[in-house]
Amino acid sequence: MSLVTALPKKAGALQYRALRLPYTILEKQVFGRLDDDSALRLSYERTLGRLDERAGRLTGDAALTERGAALQRRAQMLTARTEVLAKAEQLEAKADARKAEAAQTLQFEKQRSAEERSQAQRTKVEGVQQALADEEAEKRRVAEAAKSKEKAEKDRVEQQATEKKQAAAEQSRATAKHIATQEAAATAKPKAQLEDAVELAQDADAKRGQAARMSQLAQAESESRRAVREAGRQG
Repeated sequence: MSLVTALPKKAGALQYRALRLPYTILEKQVFGRLDDDSALRLSYERTLGRLDERAGRLTGDAALTERGAALQRRAQMLTARTEVLAKAEQLEAKADARKAEAAQTLQFEKQRSAEERSQAQRTKVEGVQQALADEEAEKRRVAEAAKSKEKAEKDRVEQQATEKKQAAAEQSRATAKHIATQEAAATAKPKAQLEDAVELAQDADAKRGQAARMSQLAQAESESRRAVREAGRQG
């Protein structure tokens, strides 16, 4: 890369850093006080990251490009973590609601059993013992059914939560892999351009050296001819 090409890019990078200074101060003094997983802070950092990365590529500032990419990666990872935690909380709330529903059903069944027992005692005194036995059997059946239903529902909810967490982890890994691929693609072209610039500079040095040698040879030839002419005059 020649000096004429590099200077405007360097000036553009300095100008961008100067323009970004107020946002840097705002980031530290205002958004820096928010929680790491604050949606407002993550949105702000993601926007700054995109601006830094784009400016870095345009000006050839690798540090600025990397800073922008790092800000975006951090925002993406924290956003994914927040979403996973929110999903887990929703599943836990749903499980608690199912447990409360099962407990309410059990209470209702107990109340119904009590009412059936009272009715049996009022209508059929001679069958008290049989009614009590039937009631106890019904209570055991209801309790076992409610317990089995509660356990099955809890197992199902836990399984769903596990699958959601695994899916979120797979998504996070896929996102990280995608980001790494994009970073590799983004750095490949500047690296090739740098290698081409180095090669061109080496060729230019070789050409200048060749020109210098040819100039020396021409000067030596000129001096030789001058010496011959001087010798001819003196003879």
